[in-house]
Amino acid sequence: MQELKETFNGIQEMVQKDELKESFDAVKRNLEAGYFDFNEASLMRVDKPAIREKVLNSLRSWPLREFLAKSGTTGISGAAYLVPDKIYQILFDCAVETDIVADISIAMVGPEAIPGSTLKVDIIVDGQYKPKKFMSGGMIPTETIQTTQATLDFTNGFAIHPRITNDLIEDQAFDVMEMHLRNAGKEMGEYATNEALMVMMLSTDGDGTLNTEAGGADSTTLTNVFNAVAANINDGYVSDTYVSSHHQWLGAIAADTTYSQNAVAFRDNLITNGYPTRLFGMNCIFNECDALTKALGINNALEDLNSFVFTKAYALLSGRKRWMRIENYSEPMKDLVGCVVSARQDSVTIYNDSICRIRET
Repeated sequence: MQELKETFNGIQEMVQKDELKESFDAVKRNLEAGYFDFNEASLMRVDKPAIREKVLNSLRSWPLREFLAKSGTTGISGAAYLVPDKIYQILFDCAVETDIVADISIAMVGPEAIPGSTLKVDIIVDGQYKPKKFMSGGMIPTETIQTTQATLDFTNGFAIHPRITNDLIEDQAFDVMEMHLRNAGKEMGEYATNEALMVMMLSTDGDGTLNTEAGGADSTTLTNVFNAVAANINDGYVSDTYVSSHHQWLGAIAADTTYSQNAVAFRDNLITNGYPTRLFGMNCIFNECDALTKALGINNALEDLNSFVFTKAYALLSGRKRWMRIENYSEPMKDLVGCVVSARQDSVTIYNDSICRIRET
């Protein structure tokens, strides 16, 4: 039996909670400045874990219309300061469905570690770290380590304007407004994923040379995946991650010849258990962003598909200076019309030869 998650008894109890007063004040300062940024102010950032969990459970349990209805002049005093957190929760939860940047990155550098608009990353040239023998009591040998450098640049960002109009607000179409916010979150996650994979596709930042494997005519077989794994091993990297679109995986099953004896088993597993989570010992990650479903210069989707085989600990480093800040926003109802959801993200490849791109011809 599923355990019931504890929530507040209602919005009234939530706004009157003493432990949340400091967080309410921080949110108010954000809104007075015309934006809401989770990393600066949020009820979900309260220090006490039990209260934090209760806040999150309440936000996820209550629909947007509940918050908007209680935030008007005849509603509950202070309820308006709950609306930004509810909007962020909708955006964040829906972005998670399509955002795989953390899953494919060595690390996700947060805003607290990015003091300016850029962050330089020193990369040790592969093969430079070599242990040296020494005699007992002798001097430890030293050597010059050759490095290269990559730069995470957060000067430019990306944003989306949820399609919420005055008509929706006047008609109090709260469920439709929530639908638009969910779509906006989903698209932000997919765009962020695309940005990271486009960096991996080019692999121009780090040390080494990107491995490539040519698939067939609009088809990728398991042999191509096997060859990609082998190419990375030849450079000293044992691949642990495979990123592909769902369409390409179906093509890999349908077009496979070398492993045809396993084709029926693969299809049966897909029917019974869905898409695989493991392949050749690698974690399988599926996404439908343009970097996977469209090659560079190709406008039609599902042609010349891409996939990637790589070692997560050496391939890509990502950072987010900002993630889904709600801008042009201060009044819970009125400003939903003009609000913009923005982000600043960048990625760099570290060891290019730990990556193999499979591209269909």
